[in-house]
Amino acid sequence: MTLRLSLAKNDPLQTTFFCPERAIHYTSDTVTRNEPFCKATTTVRKNVVGESLHVGIIEWPANPNDRPAVVVGSRTIEMIKTGLYTSPEKFQGIHGEWYEWQIRECRAQLVPLKVARSQASIATFVTTLRQALFRRKESAALLISPEAAHILDDIVVTFIYFESQWRERERIRSRSWDSGYAAGATL
Repeated sequence: MTLRLSLAKNDPLQTTFFCPERAIHYTSDTVTRNEPFCKATTTVRKNVVGESLHVGIIEWPANPNDRPAVVVGSRTIEMIKTGLYTSPEKFQGIHGEWYEWQIRECRAQLVPLKVARSQASIATFVTTLRQALFRRKESAALLISPEAAHILDDIVVTFIYFESQWRERERIRSRSWDSGYAAGATL
């Protein structure tokens, strides 16, 4: 059965990921810093039987040309860009397997990279869904297949990194399009 980690807020940098039983499963907390080399730090914690355990950390650099440092447990995970436009990024999981976050149909999806490049995603981010007829709202969620349960910490921390990077790129792209449109409209 697919694990659904619902986000309390649609902001992966500052939210709580709830498991289906509504018990807190993961939390992410981002603190802005006033340091020369680090703009912010995101800390990820997991709640297990009432005990809060440190899972990972993302150090966001002050220089936008520098890559963020992603750590899960005591392992530094190197996020390797593999594309130009859709910005897929791959990483090596805890057991040595390779995975790649991709954007498909405007959704972040994680696929295992095997010899024959699998197309089946093992994790997918779905945004908030509103059903007007029934006035029901489902919060944004990270859907994780059962075969990926052994790398759950890797998935949550790298998802926070990847989704945040993608949103920032989209925000910049939108802003540059808006300013280009505004500049073009005045000519």
